[in-house]
Parts: sequence; C-alpha cells; structure tokens
Amino acid sequence: MKDDIKKKIKFADKILKQLVFNKFNIPYDIKPEWSAFKNKWTFDIWIDIDVDRYTDFSPNFEQEYQNYIDTLYNRIKNSLMYVNLQNDFGELFFDYINDDETEDVITQLTQELYNALENKYNVRYNEIENSDIYYYLYKSDMESPYFRVELLGNPIIIEDEDTGEEQELVTCQELEEMMITNYKNKNIGLDYENFICN
Repeated sequence: MKDDIKKKIKFADKILKQLVFNKFNIPYDIKPEWSAFKNKWTFDIWIDIDVDRYTDFSPNFEQEYQNYIDTLYNRIKNSLMYVNLQNDFGELFFDYINDDETEDVITQLTQELYNALENKYNVRYNEIENSDIYYYLYKSDMESPYFRVELLGNPIIIEDEDTGEEQELVTCQELEEMMITNYKNKNIGLDYENFICN
C-alpha cells in the first residue's frame, strides 16, 4: 500500500471526525481498499449503527439520530469535497450494534405467532420449531441502512406413529396468511419479504 493513501486516510479521518461523526459520537473505521474500478487505492468507511436508536419500533428510538444516519452518505461525500478526497472514497459499509430491544420485539412477534398456531391448529411448540417458522430482522450492510422483516417457515408436518405416513397440519398458504396477519397487527412498519416454503 502506498504512503499516499495512508496520508489521505489520516486527512479524511480528521475532517470526518470533526464534521460528520462527532455529533452523535458515531463509531467508525476507515480502511484502505484497492479499487479495480478506479485502478487505484481508495478507502472504505465502516460505521456502527445503533439499531435500537435507529428503528422506530424500539423503545430507545431517536428520530434525530435516524434522520442523521439516513443522510450520512451525503454528509461524508460533501465533507470530503472540502479537502478534495471525494474521489478517493470507495464504499460505505455498516455494522449493527446494540439491537437488544429491537430483536426482543421480533422475538415477541415470533412467540405470538407460535401461540396463535398452537391455539388455531392444535400443534405443539416443538412441531412449530421443527418447521423453522420465525421472523427475522434483515439488516443491509452497505450503501444506506435498510431493515426488513423476513417471514420464514415450512408447512407443519407430523408423522403418524402407527402408519408412518406424513400428515400436513398447517399448509404453506395457511402459514403465510397467519404470519402476514400477525405481522401487520404488530404495526412495526418495516417492509417484509416472504420466504415461506421457499
């Protein structure tokens, strides 16, 4: 790695700390990266996103923090333009931290679904678990922070102890309808994507 990119990273770090990351004390890291597209050394920026402060269904949600994070890419580009380093900036990546409260909401959502399935279809907890039925919070790792809830699961099938034949207790369609209804009733407000029976 050339000394030139090391100097640029040091300069970028100084300007970004002052103009971008200090406001919310956002943890970040600047890493050198060879860009085949630009045919030169550039630098990528990795940022830690506080999930519980960012997601609006978390009890720790902060609207100002979310707005700031959503405009972070442009803030970085504009700040680097002051020192003519915008063309040395490669990609923006995200690591997600502090998601206990947010993940607890998703866990509650899955538990409510399990209870509804047990009540409606008279299935056992372990039969639901064996079908890998749950909600998952997807987090995008680059460009801009993005979250969606993924609906995952398979039909609930049991084997008759006497005949060995398999019996479908809950079909894909029934599972899908119940998971979507359960999710919409929770009013989380994120996009959702259906991977049921995929």
